[in-house]
Parts: sequence; structure tokens; C-alpha cells
Amino acid sequence: MSSADCIFFKSRAECFSNSKLHALDRYWSINNSHPMHEQMHEIIEDILNTRGEKTIKESRLDLVRNFERSLSISTPMGRLSANIISFISCFVMSMVNSTKR
Repeated sequence: MSSADCIFFKSRAECFSNSKLHALDRYWSINNSHPMHEQMHEIIEDILNTRGEKTIKESRLDLVRNFERSLSISTPMGRLSANIISFISCFVMSMVNSTKR
């Protein structure tokens, strides 16, 4: 896109509501097949960032970070609970086997 086209598109896009910009952000994140589409998407993201809104990329990054954080917390606890369950089941099985003799 030429610089005049970029300026024109940005001036038009700045008039859009936040909900319209978020819809365009979703659309361009999926249908990003041409360099001109990339430029348009970058303009939309820039406007959203200027307004203090989260883009699709930022929302996805937050989601991944939260997921990684929950895994780092739950993994040691999960292993501990699995070991406790394993110990209890082995204990119960040994008790059952000893009563059968």
C-alpha cells in the first residue's frame, strides 16, 4: 500500500468504534494472505493499542501465559496427588491380598 493509501485507511479506521475495530482485528488475523492485508491489520492493531484496547495477539498471549502459569502450579500438586493415590491404592491392594491368604 502506498503511504497515501495508508494515511487514508488509518484516518478512516480511526473513526470506527472499538467493537468494529475488534471485529476487523479478528477478521484480519484469520484472512491475512497478502502484504497489503498485513499492513491493514497492523494499522488496526496500532489504533487499538493507542486506545488502550487489547488486540487478538495480546489476548492470545495472555491466555497462553495464564495456561503456562496454571500448569506450573498444578504439575507439582498433580504429581503429589498421583503419588498419594498410587500409595493408597497399593496399600489397599496389599491389604486385600493379605486377607485372601
